[in-house]
Amino acid sequence: MAAKIALLALMVSFLLAASPAAHGHVERRSFRATMIRRTETAAINFTQAARQSHHRLSMLASRLDTASSHVNGQTPLRMDGDGGAYDMEFSIGTPRQNLTALADTGSDLIWTKCGACASCAPQGSPSYYPDRSSTFSKLPCSDRLCGALKSEKLATCPASGAECDYTYSYGLEAGDTFTQGYLASETITLGGAAVPGVGFGCTNVSEGEYGRSSSGLVGLGRGPLSLVSQLDAGAFSYCLTSDTSKASPLLFGSAASLSGNGVQSTGLLTSTSSTFYTVNLERISIGSSTTPGTNDGVLFDSGTTLTFLSEPAYSQAKAAVLSQTNLSRAADRGGFEACFDQYSGGGDPAAAVPAMVLHFDGGADMALQVRNYFVDVGDGVACWVVQRSPSLSIIGNIMQMDFHVRYDVDNSVLSFQPADCESLHGNAASASAPLVA
Repeated sequence: MAAKIALLALMVSFLLAASPAAHGHVERRSFRATMIRRTETAAINFTQAARQSHHRLSMLASRLDTASSHVNGQTPLRMDGDGGAYDMEFSIGTPRQNLTALADTGSDLIWTKCGACASCAPQGSPSYYPDRSSTFSKLPCSDRLCGALKSEKLATCPASGAECDYTYSYGLEAGDTFTQGYLASETITLGGAAVPGVGFGCTNVSEGEYGRSSSGLVGLGRGPLSLVSQLDAGAFSYCLTSDTSKASPLLFGSAASLSGNGVQSTGLLTSTSSTFYTVNLERISIGSSTTPGTNDGVLFDSGTTLTFLSEPAYSQAKAAVLSQTNLSRAADRGGFEACFDQYSGGGDPAAAVPAMVLHFDGGADMALQVRNYFVDVGDGVACWVVQRSPSLSIIGNIMQMDFHVRYDVDNSVLSFQPADCESLHGNAASASAPLVA
Protein backbone atom coordinates (compact mmCIF):
# COMPACT_ATOMS: atom_id res chain seq x y z
CA MET A 1 0.00 0.00 0.00
CA ALA A 2 2.79 2.38 0.92
CA ALA A 3 4.48 1.64 -2.39
CA LYS A 4 1.29 2.50 -4.30
CA ILE A 5 0.95 5.80 -2.43
CA ALA A 6 4.58 6.66 -3.14
CA LEU A 7 4.10 5.83 -6.83
CA LEU A 8 0.96 8.00 -7.00
CA ALA A 9 2.79 10.89 -5.34
CA LEU A 10 5.64 10.53 -7.83
CA MET A 11 3.21 10.66 -10.79
CA VAL A 12 1.47 13.78 -9.44
CA SER A 13 4.82 15.48 -8.92
CA PHE A 14 5.85 14.62 -12.47
CA LEU A 15 2.63 16.02 -13.94
CA LEU A 16 2.94 19.23 -11.95
CA ALA A 17 6.54 19.67 -13.01
CA ALA A 18 5.62 19.14 -16.65
CA SER A 19 2.74 21.63 -16.61
CA PRO A 20 3.23 25.13 -18.12
CA ALA A 21 2.36 26.82 -14.80
CA ALA A 22 5.21 25.02 -13.05
CA HIS A 23 7.66 26.63 -15.43
CA GLY A 24 6.21 30.11 -14.94
CA HIS A 25 4.34 30.04 -18.26
CA VAL A 26 0.57 30.32 -18.41
CA GLU A 27 -1.17 30.03 -21.77
CA ARG A 28 -3.25 33.19 -22.18
CA ARG A 29 -6.60 33.35 -23.86
CA SER A 30 -6.56 35.16 -27.16
CA PHE A 31 -8.85 38.02 -28.12
CA ARG A 32 -9.13 39.99 -31.32
CA ALA A 33 -10.63 43.40 -31.92
CA THR A 34 -10.32 45.92 -34.73
CA MET A 35 -9.29 49.55 -34.81
CA ILE A 36 -10.56 52.00 -37.41
CA ARG A 37 -8.92 55.31 -38.17
CA ARG A 38 -11.24 58.14 -37.30
CA THR A 39 -11.52 60.00 -40.62
CA GLU A 40 -14.56 61.28 -42.44
CA THR A 41 -12.65 61.72 -45.71
CA ALA A 42 -10.11 59.60 -47.56
CA ALA A 43 -7.17 61.56 -46.14
CA ILE A 44 -6.11 62.81 -42.74
CA ASN A 45 -6.56 66.54 -42.20
CA PHE A 46 -3.11 67.39 -40.87
CA THR A 47 -4.18 70.84 -39.72
CA GLN A 48 -6.61 69.12 -37.35
CA ALA A 49 -4.09 66.38 -36.60
CA ALA A 50 -1.47 68.93 -35.54
CA ARG A 51 -3.92 70.79 -33.30
CA GLN A 52 -5.16 67.59 -31.66
CA SER A 53 -1.67 66.16 -31.27
CA HIS A 54 -0.47 69.32 -29.51
CA HIS A 55 -3.50 69.23 -27.24
CA ARG A 56 -2.85 65.60 -26.41
CA LEU A 57 0.84 66.30 -25.81
CA SER A 58 -0.14 68.94 -23.26
CA MET A 59 -2.63 66.58 -21.65
CA LEU A 60 -0.15 63.72 -21.32
CA ALA A 61 2.54 66.03 -19.98
CA SER A 62 0.17 67.49 -17.39
CA ARG A 63 -0.83 64.01 -16.24
CA LEU A 64 2.69 62.77 -15.77
CA ASP A 65 3.72 63.30 -12.16
CA THR A 66 7.46 62.83 -12.27
CA ALA A 67 7.83 63.34 -8.56
CA SER A 68 5.67 60.35 -7.57
CA SER A 69 6.16 58.38 -10.82
CA HIS A 70 2.47 57.87 -11.53
CA VAL A 71 -0.31 59.51 -13.47
CA ASN A 72 -3.84 60.40 -12.56
CA GLY A 73 -6.78 58.87 -14.40
CA GLN A 74 -7.64 61.79 -16.66
CA THR A 75 -7.94 61.12 -20.37
CA PRO A 76 -8.17 63.47 -23.37
CA LEU A 77 -11.50 64.12 -25.00
CA ARG A 78 -10.96 66.54 -27.87
CA MET A 79 -10.86 64.53 -31.07
CA ASP A 80 -12.20 65.82 -34.38
CA GLY A 81 -13.33 63.61 -37.24
CA ASP A 82 -10.31 63.82 -39.55
CA GLY A 83 -7.45 64.12 -37.08
CA GLY A 84 -6.09 60.58 -37.40
CA ALA A 85 -7.01 58.96 -34.06
CA TYR A 86 -8.12 55.31 -33.87
CA ASP A 87 -11.42 53.94 -32.59
CA MET A 88 -11.83 50.40 -31.27
CA GLU A 89 -14.88 48.33 -32.20
CA PHE A 90 -16.44 46.14 -29.50
CA SER A 91 -19.76 44.99 -28.04
CA ILE A 92 -21.06 45.41 -24.51
CA GLY A 93 -23.92 43.80 -22.61
CA THR A 94 -26.31 40.88 -23.11
CA PRO A 95 -27.69 41.01 -25.72
CA ARG A 96 -24.77 42.79 -27.36
CA GLN A 97 -24.77 46.51 -28.04
CA ASN A 98 -22.18 47.52 -30.64
CA LEU A 99 -20.04 50.57 -29.89
CA THR A 100 -16.82 52.29 -30.90
CA ALA A 101 -14.50 54.09 -28.50
CA LEU A 102 -11.12 55.77 -28.73
CA ALA A 103 -8.33 53.19 -28.30
CA ASP A 104 -5.83 54.82 -25.97
CA THR A 105 -2.47 53.42 -24.83
CA GLY A 106 -2.00 56.57 -22.73
CA SER A 107 -4.72 55.88 -20.15
CA ASP A 108 -6.34 53.08 -18.14
CA LEU A 109 -10.06 53.65 -17.60
CA ILE A 110 -12.67 52.12 -19.91
CA TRP A 111 -15.78 54.31 -20.14
CA THR A 112 -18.79 54.81 -22.36
CA LYS A 113 -21.81 57.07 -22.55
CA CYS A 114 -24.76 55.46 -20.74
CA GLY A 115 -28.45 55.81 -21.48
CA ALA A 116 -29.87 58.84 -23.22
CA CYS A 117 -27.04 60.89 -21.71
CA ALA A 118 -28.84 64.16 -22.37
CA SER A 119 -26.07 66.02 -20.55
CA CYS A 120 -23.30 64.44 -22.63
CA ALA A 121 -21.45 66.16 -25.44
CA PRO A 122 -21.33 65.44 -28.27
CA GLN A 123 -24.87 64.35 -28.98
CA GLY A 124 -25.58 61.86 -31.74
CA SER A 125 -22.98 59.20 -31.04
CA PRO A 126 -24.31 55.82 -29.84
CA SER A 127 -24.81 55.09 -26.14
CA TYR A 128 -24.86 51.93 -24.07
CA TYR A 129 -28.19 51.27 -22.31
CA PRO A 130 -27.76 49.36 -19.02
CA ASP A 131 -31.47 48.64 -18.69
CA ARG A 132 -31.34 46.60 -21.91
CA SER A 133 -28.68 44.20 -20.60
CA SER A 134 -29.13 41.20 -18.29
CA THR A 135 -25.43 41.18 -17.29
CA PHE A 136 -25.12 44.77 -16.04
CA SER A 137 -24.40 45.53 -12.39
CA LYS A 138 -23.04 48.50 -10.47
CA LEU A 139 -19.73 48.11 -8.68
CA PRO A 140 -19.74 48.91 -4.95
CA CYS A 141 -17.31 51.21 -3.23
CA SER A 142 -15.49 48.17 -1.82
CA ASP A 143 -14.46 46.94 -5.28
CA ARG A 144 -10.72 47.09 -6.00
CA LEU A 145 -11.28 49.16 -9.16
CA CYS A 146 -13.06 51.80 -7.11
CA GLY A 147 -10.11 51.71 -4.74
CA ALA A 148 -7.77 52.42 -7.65
CA LEU A 149 -9.82 55.49 -8.57
CA LYS A 150 -10.11 56.68 -4.98
CA SER A 151 -6.34 56.47 -4.57
CA GLU A 152 -6.11 59.10 -7.33
CA LYS A 153 -8.86 61.20 -5.68
CA LEU A 154 -11.08 60.60 -8.71
CA ALA A 155 -13.95 58.73 -7.03
CA THR A 156 -16.27 59.21 -4.08
CA CYS A 157 -18.79 56.93 -2.42
CA PRO A 158 -22.15 57.53 -0.71
CA ALA A 159 -22.60 56.52 2.91
CA SER A 160 -24.15 53.22 1.86
CA GLY A 161 -21.08 52.30 -0.19
CA ALA A 162 -23.34 50.80 -2.85
CA GLU A 163 -21.99 52.93 -5.70
CA CYS A 164 -18.62 54.27 -6.82
CA ASP A 165 -19.03 57.71 -8.41
CA TYR A 166 -16.25 59.31 -10.44
CA THR A 167 -15.64 62.80 -11.80
CA TYR A 168 -12.78 63.53 -14.18
CA SER A 169 -11.76 67.04 -15.14
CA TYR A 170 -10.06 67.37 -18.50
CA GLY A 171 -7.86 69.96 -20.09
CA LEU A 172 -5.43 72.38 -18.57
CA GLU A 173 -7.93 74.97 -17.36
CA ALA A 174 -10.64 74.63 -14.72
CA GLY A 175 -14.01 73.83 -16.22
CA ASP A 176 -12.52 72.99 -19.61
CA THR A 177 -13.99 69.51 -20.11
CA PHE A 178 -15.07 66.71 -17.81
CA THR A 179 -16.93 63.42 -17.57
CA GLN A 180 -18.69 61.85 -14.63
CA GLY A 181 -20.67 58.73 -13.83
CA TYR A 182 -20.38 55.52 -11.81
CA LEU A 183 -18.37 52.30 -12.05
CA ALA A 184 -20.16 49.19 -13.28
CA SER A 185 -19.49 45.65 -14.43
CA GLU A 186 -20.52 44.19 -17.77
CA THR A 187 -19.78 41.55 -20.37
CA ILE A 188 -17.50 42.85 -23.13
CA THR A 189 -17.31 40.99 -26.46
CA LEU A 190 -14.18 41.20 -28.58
CA GLY A 191 -14.20 39.49 -31.97
CA GLY A 192 -16.85 37.00 -30.87
CA ALA A 193 -15.23 36.17 -27.51
CA ALA A 194 -17.33 37.26 -24.52
CA VAL A 195 -15.56 38.37 -21.34
CA PRO A 196 -17.80 38.73 -18.27
CA GLY A 197 -17.21 41.03 -15.33
CA VAL A 198 -15.24 43.84 -16.98
CA GLY A 199 -15.26 47.03 -14.91
CA PHE A 200 -16.00 50.26 -16.77
CA GLY A 201 -17.23 53.79 -16.27
CA CYS A 202 -20.90 54.42 -17.04
CA THR A 203 -20.85 58.12 -17.95
CA ASN A 204 -24.03 60.18 -17.61
CA VAL A 205 -22.59 63.71 -17.78
CA SER A 206 -19.74 64.96 -19.98
CA GLU A 207 -18.57 68.13 -21.62
CA GLY A 208 -15.99 68.31 -24.41
CA GLU A 209 -15.80 67.18 -28.03
CA TYR A 210 -14.23 63.73 -28.24
CA GLY A 211 -15.55 62.57 -31.60
CA ARG A 212 -18.88 62.60 -33.33
CA SER A 213 -19.02 58.83 -33.83
CA SER A 214 -17.25 57.57 -30.72
CA SER A 215 -19.07 56.52 -27.56
CA GLY A 216 -16.21 56.76 -25.09
CA LEU A 217 -12.70 55.51 -24.51
CA VAL A 218 -10.93 52.17 -23.97
CA GLY A 219 -7.82 52.50 -21.81
CA LEU A 220 -4.97 50.22 -22.90
CA GLY A 221 -2.42 51.38 -20.34
CA ARG A 222 -0.63 49.34 -17.68
CA GLY A 223 -2.84 50.19 -14.68
CA PRO A 224 -5.47 47.94 -13.03
CA LEU A 225 -8.42 49.67 -14.69
CA SER A 226 -7.26 49.09 -18.26
CA LEU A 227 -8.73 46.51 -20.62
CA VAL A 228 -5.33 44.81 -20.88
CA SER A 229 -5.16 44.28 -17.11
CA GLN A 230 -8.79 43.20 -16.74
CA LEU A 231 -8.45 40.63 -19.52
CA ASP A 232 -5.32 39.33 -17.77
CA ALA A 233 -3.90 39.34 -21.28
CA GLY A 234 -0.27 39.80 -20.30
CA ALA A 235 0.40 41.43 -23.67
CA PHE A 236 -1.38 43.09 -26.57
CA SER A 237 -0.41 44.23 -30.04
CA TYR A 238 -1.71 46.20 -32.98
CA CYS A 239 -0.77 46.83 -36.58
CA LEU A 240 -1.91 50.21 -37.89
CA THR A 241 -2.50 49.98 -41.61
CA SER A 242 -1.46 52.88 -43.84
CA ASP A 243 -4.68 52.39 -45.84
CA THR A 244 -7.19 54.53 -43.95
CA SER A 245 -10.11 52.70 -45.58
CA LYS A 246 -9.18 49.40 -43.91
CA ALA A 247 -9.42 48.21 -40.32
CA SER A 248 -6.33 47.53 -38.20
CA PRO A 249 -6.05 44.41 -36.01
CA LEU A 250 -5.85 44.76 -32.22
CA LEU A 251 -4.76 41.49 -30.56
CA PHE A 252 -4.67 40.38 -26.92
CA GLY A 253 -3.08 37.51 -25.01
CA SER A 254 -1.61 34.61 -26.96
CA ALA A 255 -2.80 36.17 -30.23
CA ALA A 256 -0.41 39.08 -29.70
CA SER A 257 2.74 37.35 -30.91
CA LEU A 258 5.59 38.35 -33.20
CA SER A 259 7.71 35.83 -35.07
CA GLY A 260 9.98 35.53 -38.06
CA ASN A 261 12.53 38.00 -39.37
CA GLY A 262 12.81 41.60 -38.31
CA VAL A 263 11.50 41.40 -34.74
CA GLN A 264 13.16 44.09 -32.60
CA SER A 265 12.71 44.47 -28.82
CA THR A 266 13.53 47.08 -26.20
CA GLY A 267 12.74 47.38 -22.51
CA LEU A 268 9.93 49.53 -21.13
CA LEU A 269 11.00 52.15 -18.58
CA THR A 270 8.89 51.20 -15.59
CA SER A 271 10.13 54.04 -13.39
CA THR A 272 8.59 56.83 -15.48
CA SER A 273 4.88 55.98 -15.22
CA SER A 274 2.53 53.24 -14.08
CA THR A 275 0.41 53.76 -17.21
CA PHE A 276 2.51 55.00 -20.14
CA TYR A 277 4.66 52.85 -22.43
CA THR A 278 8.03 54.62 -22.44
CA VAL A 279 11.28 53.37 -23.97
CA ASN A 280 14.80 54.73 -24.25
CA LEU A 281 15.56 56.35 -27.63
CA GLU A 282 19.35 56.33 -27.78
CA ARG A 283 19.95 58.02 -31.14
CA ILE A 284 18.48 58.76 -34.57
CA SER A 285 20.04 58.08 -37.96
CA ILE A 286 19.02 60.53 -40.69
CA GLY A 287 20.81 59.86 -43.95
CA SER A 288 24.52 60.05 -43.21
CA SER A 289 23.99 61.86 -39.89
CA THR A 290 23.52 60.48 -36.41
CA THR A 291 21.73 62.73 -33.94
CA PRO A 292 21.11 62.21 -30.21
CA GLY A 293 18.01 60.65 -28.75
CA THR A 294 15.96 61.98 -25.88
CA ASN A 295 17.19 62.28 -22.32
CA ASP A 296 13.98 61.17 -20.62
CA GLY A 297 12.61 58.44 -22.89
CA VAL A 298 9.93 58.49 -25.57
CA LEU A 299 6.31 57.34 -25.35
CA PHE A 300 4.73 54.96 -27.86
CA ASP A 301 1.19 56.32 -28.08
CA SER A 302 -1.70 55.22 -30.29
CA GLY A 303 -3.76 58.35 -29.58
CA THR A 304 -1.24 60.92 -30.87
CA THR A 305 -1.03 61.28 -34.64
CA LEU A 306 2.23 63.22 -35.04
CA THR A 307 5.62 62.50 -33.49
CA PHE A 308 7.22 64.87 -30.99
CA LEU A 309 10.83 65.24 -29.87
CA SER A 310 12.08 67.36 -27.02
CA GLU A 311 15.22 69.47 -27.27
CA PRO A 312 18.01 69.13 -28.23
CA ALA A 313 16.95 65.97 -30.10
CA TYR A 314 14.40 67.85 -32.20
CA SER A 315 16.61 70.66 -33.51
CA GLN A 316 19.51 68.39 -34.37
CA ALA A 317 17.29 65.87 -36.18
CA LYS A 318 15.48 68.64 -38.06
CA ALA A 319 18.80 70.15 -39.18
CA ALA A 320 19.84 66.76 -40.57
CA VAL A 321 16.55 66.47 -42.50
CA LEU A 322 16.84 69.99 -43.93
CA SER A 323 20.46 69.56 -45.01
CA GLN A 324 19.91 66.21 -46.74
CA THR A 325 16.56 66.66 -48.49
CA ASN A 326 17.00 67.48 -52.18
CA LEU A 327 13.69 69.25 -52.67
CA SER A 328 12.75 72.92 -52.64
CA ARG A 329 11.68 74.28 -49.26
CA ALA A 330 8.04 75.20 -48.75
CA ALA A 331 6.64 77.51 -46.11
CA ASP A 332 6.27 76.14 -42.59
CA ARG A 333 2.70 75.51 -41.46
CA GLY A 334 0.80 74.24 -38.43
CA GLY A 335 3.93 73.53 -36.39
CA PHE A 336 5.63 71.66 -39.27
CA GLU A 337 9.08 73.21 -39.69
CA ALA A 338 10.54 71.04 -42.47
CA CYS A 339 8.22 71.25 -45.49
CA PHE A 340 9.06 70.74 -49.15
CA ASP A 341 7.62 70.93 -52.66
CA GLN A 342 7.13 67.24 -53.47
CA TYR A 343 7.62 67.68 -57.22
CA SER A 344 10.61 70.03 -57.27
CA GLY A 345 13.31 67.35 -57.49
CA GLY A 346 12.63 66.25 -61.05
CA GLY A 347 12.83 62.53 -60.19
CA ASP A 348 11.48 60.18 -57.60
CA PRO A 349 10.59 62.38 -54.61
CA ALA A 350 11.07 59.49 -52.17
CA ALA A 351 14.69 59.22 -53.29
CA ALA A 352 15.21 62.91 -52.53
CA VAL A 353 14.77 62.53 -48.76
CA PRO A 354 17.20 60.89 -46.32
CA ALA A 355 16.48 57.54 -44.69
CA MET A 356 15.41 57.65 -41.03
CA VAL A 357 16.08 55.00 -38.39
CA LEU A 358 15.24 55.13 -34.67
CA HIS A 359 17.75 53.35 -32.42
CA PHE A 360 16.39 52.15 -29.08
CA ASP A 361 18.05 50.66 -26.03
CA GLY A 362 19.11 47.04 -26.41
CA GLY A 363 19.96 47.32 -30.11
CA ALA A 364 16.38 47.64 -31.41
CA ASP A 365 16.40 49.58 -34.70
CA MET A 366 13.20 50.89 -36.27
CA ALA A 367 13.89 51.53 -39.97
CA LEU A 368 11.07 53.76 -41.20
CA GLN A 369 9.39 53.96 -44.58
CA VAL A 370 9.12 57.46 -46.05
CA ARG A 371 5.37 57.47 -45.34
CA ASN A 372 6.18 57.04 -41.62
CA TYR A 373 7.99 60.37 -41.41
CA PHE A 374 6.76 62.54 -44.30
CA VAL A 375 3.08 63.46 -44.72
CA ASP A 376 1.16 65.14 -47.52
CA VAL A 377 -0.33 68.36 -46.15
CA GLY A 378 -1.90 69.40 -49.46
CA ASP A 379 -1.05 71.69 -52.38
CA GLY A 380 1.85 69.47 -53.41
CA VAL A 381 3.65 70.00 -50.10
CA ALA A 382 5.07 67.26 -47.89
CA CYS A 383 6.26 67.91 -44.33
CA TRP A 384 8.41 66.02 -41.86
CA VAL A 385 5.92 64.54 -39.38
CA VAL A 386 8.05 65.36 -36.33
CA GLN A 387 7.35 68.52 -34.34
CA ARG A 388 9.02 70.26 -31.43
CA SER A 389 7.93 69.35 -27.89
CA PRO A 390 8.46 71.51 -24.81
CA SER A 391 8.01 68.44 -22.62
CA LEU A 392 7.41 64.80 -23.54
CA SER A 393 8.73 62.96 -26.58
CA ILE A 394 6.14 60.78 -28.36
CA ILE A 395 6.21 58.26 -31.21
CA GLY A 396 2.80 58.89 -32.77
CA ASN A 397 0.61 56.59 -34.82
CA ILE A 398 1.79 57.79 -38.27
CA MET A 399 5.33 56.69 -37.43
CA GLN A 400 3.97 53.33 -36.21
CA MET A 401 1.99 52.54 -39.38
CA ASP A 402 2.73 49.19 -41.05
CA PHE A 403 4.58 47.93 -37.99
CA HIS A 404 3.24 45.17 -35.77
CA VAL A 405 3.82 46.68 -32.31
CA ARG A 406 3.62 44.44 -29.24
CA TYR A 407 3.35 45.61 -25.64
CA ASP A 408 4.49 42.83 -23.30
CA VAL A 409 3.06 44.15 -20.05
CA ASP A 410 4.11 41.14 -17.96
CA ASN A 411 7.79 41.41 -18.88
CA SER A 412 8.00 45.17 -19.56
CA VAL A 413 9.17 44.76 -23.16
CA LEU A 414 8.08 46.58 -26.31
CA SER A 415 8.65 44.82 -29.65
CA PHE A 416 7.99 45.76 -33.25
CA GLN A 417 8.28 44.26 -36.71
CA PRO A 418 7.52 45.54 -40.23
CA ALA A 419 4.28 43.85 -41.28
CA ASP A 420 1.47 43.54 -43.76
CA CYS A 421 -1.29 44.48 -41.34
CA GLU A 422 -4.04 42.90 -43.42
CA SER A 423 -2.41 39.47 -43.12
CA LEU A 424 -2.67 39.63 -39.32
CA HIS A 425 -6.47 39.60 -39.33
CA GLY A 426 -6.43 35.89 -40.01
CA ASN A 427 -3.65 34.97 -37.58
CA ALA A 428 -5.53 35.59 -34.37
CA ALA A 429 -7.99 33.03 -33.16
CA SER A 430 -10.99 34.74 -31.57
CA ALA A 431 -11.07 33.22 -28.44
CA SER A 432 6.47 59.94 -60.36
CA ALA A 433 4.63 59.08 -57.68
CA PRO A 434 4.19 61.62 -54.95
CA LEU A 435 6.52 61.56 -51.98
CA VAL A 436 3.62 60.57 -49.76
CA ALA A 437 0.69 58.60 -51.22
